[in-house]
Amino acid sequence: MPITKLIQRYKSLVALAFLLGTATVAMNLGLQSTSSYLIAKAAQHPKSILLLWTPIVAVRFFATARAGLRYLDRYIAHDVALRWLRDVKTHIYRTIEREAHGIIMGRGSGEMLSRLGSDVDRLQNLIVGLYEPVVVGILGLLIVLAIGLSLNPTIGIGLAAMLAASAIVLSWGSAGMASLSSARLLDVRGRLTAAIVELLQGWTDIIALHLESSVQTHVDQLQARLHESKRYLSRISGLFQATSLFVTWAGMWVVLQLAIVDVQRHQLRPILVPVAALLALASFEIVSGLPGAFQDFGGLAQAASRIKELGRHREFQGPIQGRSTRPADVPPLTVTEVSVVLGEPAKPVLDRLTFTLGPGQHVALIGPNGSGKSTLVNLMASLTPYSEGSIQLDQTDLRSWDPEAARSLLGVVNQFPHVFHATLRANLQVADPHASEEALRQSLRLTGMLPLVDSLPDGWNTLLGERGTTLSGGEIKRLAIARVVVKNAPILLLDEPTEGLDPISERRVMQHLMRWAARRSVLWITHNATNLDLVDEVAVLKDGRIVAQGPPQVIQSHPVTRTLLRLTALPETMGWPHPTHHGNSS
Repeated sequence: MPITKLIQRYKSLVALAFLLGTATVAMNLGLQSTSSYLIAKAAQHPKSILLLWTPIVAVRFFATARAGLRYLDRYIAHDVALRWLRDVKTHIYRTIEREAHGIIMGRGSGEMLSRLGSDVDRLQNLIVGLYEPVVVGILGLLIVLAIGLSLNPTIGIGLAAMLAASAIVLSWGSAGMASLSSARLLDVRGRLTAAIVELLQGWTDIIALHLESSVQTHVDQLQARLHESKRYLSRISGLFQATSLFVTWAGMWVVLQLAIVDVQRHQLRPILVPVAALLALASFEIVSGLPGAFQDFGGLAQAASRIKELGRHREFQGPIQGRSTRPADVPPLTVTEVSVVLGEPAKPVLDRLTFTLGPGQHVALIGPNGSGKSTLVNLMASLTPYSEGSIQLDQTDLRSWDPEAARSLLGVVNQFPHVFHATLRANLQVADPHASEEALRQSLRLTGMLPLVDSLPDGWNTLLGERGTTLSGGEIKRLAIARVVVKNAPILLLDEPTEGLDPISERRVMQHLMRWAARRSVLWITHNATNLDLVDEVAVLKDGRIVAQGPPQVIQSHPVTRTLLRLTALPETMGWPHPTHHGNSS
């Protein structure tokens, strides 16, 4: 759904705002005309003040009505713009939530921040700064033509022609000169935001590598380009404001000359000469805002285009109404002949891969770096699109599920778990906002993090810092596992969940987790051979395909496996005993 179509739900309010804007213009024209008539009439020293009563009342009416209508116009127009902006942001966030991996891939967090921040906020000028001035200008031109014709056909037609010509020329020139600079401004602003975010996130590495001067130089160059673009736009704005002012006074002078000629020809009453002059002055105010509106057109188009790029996925077309019925038992998760192509240039990651995670089955997935292990987990978690094949959850194609319903059945630990800048309690309740404190304590007890709560200064309410700066790498992984426990999903997809833990801690955490998940399905990506006795089967992934699968005792002798596994010198009891759990019998 194009984001501009979201305006249609407010079309009645938009129409009302445009009508109020037009009425404000009409009141201003009436005020200028009647006030000039009142001054001219008073200069003639009428015999009775009653002869001025009608224009006096008219001036008061037009002045009061103009102020009231302008307030209502601004109020409703900005209210509609903010409502629409809220809907746009909600729509984009829902799109990103449902297709996050495909949208964010290849884009830095700074660029995403720029698109979701400044680009979206820039669109608030679309209704108030572009649509309304154009519509009100066209309707105002018709009002001016009607008033001018009532005074004199020559003045009416001439004034309307000058207004139309100046509006077209000034708008076209302003848009043409500003479009390139506006697009460049948005691009540079996005690059600068991305650079600053990357600088803040990688500051420790920048200091360690002594890159401060080069990074500062890069940021300074972007800031200089940003200021240059802003100065260019300011010059254009000033130029067209001056031109618009000149055209306004020149137009009034032309109308004044036409009025004098008509008076000499006895085609216009002399008292109406100042009326025609001030009508022209007020009329050109209608089109004076158009150069500024079209000056911003290029920036608005560029911002809309950058936002639209985020929505080139199926979920952007609207919410998907799919299966939402939760299965009674642990459902099977089956991947059949799936192929995935990612990257620029496109490179196959998975090649017609077939794999089944049965109910209650525990499977370890091993393979060399770049073989597609994480991609497979993202596929099964419906985070990555695939071009061929099918993935079935409980014998229903994953694309036929309601996304939220499908993901409620999956507990996922990503390779790089995110820690929010929030409290420990809030970071755990991300998995289940209604989880009790006992459930939270159980999750930390299982992962060995419960002593951490007592050591933190504010316990559960301690801020963990942005991206978990107060935690170690191993603690972040433990926190991610604890989230999975809190979520209590029937299927667990674990992408190296114990990376960063020492071998003893890793063994202890995985023993507890597998015992807790005895009746759940588990797919566990690992590189450590010493813990494979905790699973029922081991699958070997290489070049995007499963090249071997079977019990740990069989897979350890596979020639491909021996080159992949890191064997560590742990006690013999932690080597290759018989599996302690069989999912089919649980």
